Amino acid sequence: MSHNHRPVRLGAAPARLLIIGVILIAQMLVVGMGWWSGSRNLLTEVVDEYNRRVQAATQDTASGVALAIAKLEFDSIDPGTPGGERVRSMFEGLELPGNSVVSIVSADGRELFHSGSIEPSTPTYSASAPLKRFGATLGVQSEAKNMLSARDAAASSINTRVFLGGSAIIMLTGVVALALISLHERRLVKANQILSSAYESQTSNLIAAREGMIVGLAKLADYRDTDTGQHLDRICEYSVQLACAVRDKHSEIDDEFIEHIRLASMLHDIGKVGIPDSVLLKPGKLTSGERALIEQHTVFGADTLRSIRKHCVEDSLLDMSIDIAIAHHERWDGMGYPNRLAGERIPLAARIVAIADVYDALTSVRVYKAARSHENALDIMQSGHGHQFDPGLLDAFIDISGTIDTIRLNLQSKYSLGGLQLAA
Repeated sequence: MSHNHRPVRLGAAPARLLIIGVILIAQMLVVGMGWWSGSRNLLTEVVDEYNRRVQAATQDTASGVALAIAKLEFDSIDPGTPGGERVRSMFEGLELPGNSVVSIVSADGRELFHSGSIEPSTPTYSASAPLKRFGATLGVQSEAKNMLSARDAAASSINTRVFLGGSAIIMLTGVVALALISLHERRLVKANQILSSAYESQTSNLIAAREGMIVGLAKLADYRDTDTGQHLDRICEYSVQLACAVRDKHSEIDDEFIEHIRLASMLHDIGKVGIPDSVLLKPGKLTSGERALIEQHTVFGADTLRSIRKHCVEDSLLDMSIDIAIAHHERWDGMGYPNRLAGERIPLAARIVAIADVYDALTSVRVYKAARSHENALDIMQSGHGHQFDPGLLDAFIDISGTIDTIRLNLQSKYSLGGLQLAA
């Protein structure tokens, strides 16, 4: 099982952005619709009111002038008659509202008088009043030049209303949004705390169970090979120290790699459980056939771990364990077993464990040999520089050999309990 995954945290930032986005869209819709509706309604009201007032004023002008002419004591107001001259003088002194024009047209269509003119393309308001006694009609035309100003004033009023109303809406919805976001984030924090706590608890239990199973499997193989004593503990420590020493030179070595090699190195000889006791525990020299069988422990171990791997999701620890089990007896020069891999084709973790394994074998007692000293073991290993071992890793191992020897001596008391002795 992989433990590289983490629970999906219910992040507050995306939720906050979503809420704010929804609110902004709602605000734009509300303000936009309000502006559109308010603009149409208010403009319509202003224009209608303006039309009504100007039309009424124009009609009042027409009625007033007609009444004044009707009071004249003349029989005719045709041009050239005394009545006509009186009307002309009235027109000249007449004060009309705005830019208005007054005209008198006879029943037969003749224009008797007019006080001015208006461009034909100019919008106007028209009103008329009958001059029955003179058989004519008085007309008044007023320019609609103030319409644009009225509309501008209406638009300005609307914009002011919309701005003030929109600002109030935005402020109100902003306060509501902040309250909702705050409530939402408090719930998210609580949910995240619950998820994190449950995940950490589950992960800790799984990691502890996995580590316990690995140690148990490794010890199972270790107990069958009585001469190895606490071999696994030492291999673990040596491998970790060497991995740390070359960390800066290998990009794949990180904290996870070091933690994995601490556990995976313990499974390097797990395949020995498949070797018969008559061969594994034989005190004398092995035959070529027995040696070939012993070498199969790398294949047995890798196959065992692969069978576990098939039932698991991605797990880099198991992958490293398989690499170490199958390749820790490969040689840098390609003369190792079981696959005769050479150089960097051998997995890095396996190259590290190979050095730790040989050093521990040299400095430990076997039924067929005595333990060698720390210095003697290093001299022997140096002869394999660039042949049996990765030269860069071996150089690093020599550099930290003082630390390695200290670890070996500190663990010596454990080994002596079983009657085994390490070289001093």
